[in-house]
Amino acid sequence: MRGRPTKANTLKKLNGTLRKDRVKAQEVKFEKIKEIPKPEAWLDTKAKKRFKQFAELLIQKGLLTEANLPLVAIMAQEYATYEEATKNLKKDGKVLKLSSGYKQQSPWLSIRNSAFKNYREIAGLFGFDPISTQKVGKTEEPKEDDFAKLYEKYNR
Repeated sequence: MRGRPTKANTLKKLNGTLRKDRVKAQEVKFEKIKEIPKPEAWLDTKAKKRFKQFAELLIQKGLLTEANLPLVAIMAQEYATYEEATKNLKKDGKVLKLSSGYKQQSPWLSIRNSAFKNYREIAGLFGFDPISTQKVGKTEEPKEDDFAKLYEKYNR
């Protein structure tokens, strides 16, 4: 298949370009998650913290579903791996001196670069970088609640 890849109906709606003639009939729909889920048990401590932050951002955007939770977990773990590798590089340096006298690039450098590449690729799917943010669309604005207006009016 040639040409641009097709966009999901939800992305078209967020971008404001959804029209009846552009709607896909057989698009898979997943229920949106409205509360921050519990992080996966296999994530390390820093990754769990990042998972909650990323989940909150995606809930605000209306993009968090059961189907993409594993991607969010992997993205959080990659970010934590990047942080750990960067700290180790600061501590040990980018070049190691071996017992034989030769100098070798620190393995933490390739770990950090790999984690960054993986994080950037997944983050782009959710609109976490400047270019993909434009593709995904703007954040959903919370709708005003009539009950909240009444409550505030009479309980000042």
